[in-house]
Amino acid sequence: MRRAKPQRRRVKREQQLHARLRSLHSLGEAIEAMKNLSARHYREMRVAVEPARRYREGIERILGWSGAELPAGDGAPGLLIIGAELGLCGGYNARVVAAGAAHRAALGDGPTYCAGRRAATLLQRRGVALTHVSSTPTSLEGITEFLLGLAEELLTAYVRDQLSSLDIVSTQFVGVGDHPTSVLRLLPLAARDTDHAPRIAYVSPAILRFATIREYLYSVLYDLLLDALASEHGARLVATQAAGHWLDERMRRIQQQLAAIRREASTQEVIEIAAGARARRAQTGIQRTR
Repeated sequence: MRRAKPQRRRVKREQQLHARLRSLHSLGEAIEAMKNLSARHYREMRVAVEPARRYREGIERILGWSGAELPAGDGAPGLLIIGAELGLCGGYNARVVAAGAAHRAALGDGPTYCAGRRAATLLQRRGVALTHVSSTPTSLEGITEFLLGLAEELLTAYVRDQLSSLDIVSTQFVGVGDHPTSVLRLLPLAARDTDHAPRIAYVSPAILRFATIREYLYSVLYDLLLDALASEHGARLVATQAAGHWLDERMRRIQQQLAAIRREASTQEVIEIAAGARARRAQTGIQRTR
């Protein structure tokens, strides 16, 4: 009876470890799926980043040639914060939110727009009042439609509310795990020297300036959002890799514990067999002496 109780405890412990191992294995499959998805999106974003930067540079040159300007109003300064929409990138999101909250405090009161609902939740916890929150696309395919609405909303608010400026807090993509925060002043736009501008005959200067301003806003936002999404998926990739390593280590330790339990059970069985053999030999010796 005394031997049965430790044996039941070993069996129960072994069952618990097996259940824990199955749970970790299922979690590992989910994390592996998220890692593969983030890796695919990250590769897509990384390929698209450089062409988007070159296009933005070209639009900025055209902006200078056109003489377009969008002067500052006498209203409050506006701010757009581009954060994360997905999970498993808490450190990345925390840095963006900290930079955004600090810049909002430095600017003073004014309308604050946030792209990324997880970032918006963290900003609200910091006491930052948000004028509008939007869900950012999580893949390259959704950026175009999202930015058309965002650029129109920001431009309309800037003109309607006579904002004195419009800044953007986001991240600059450098590499996996390397995404410093940056602040860009998107508006106002000052007219530049147009002495060396090429002559445009097929459209009026006013239409060209209007179209250039709109395209400039779109190209800058597209570039910044690409950087943000590449940084976000890079952060998720690092997080899922770290989680995978942690799971591998945990499963290795559980397997070691299971092996130790099996060795203990085998040792106990050998001890019991040996004890039984000694008892039989002793009983046989007693019977012979009789």
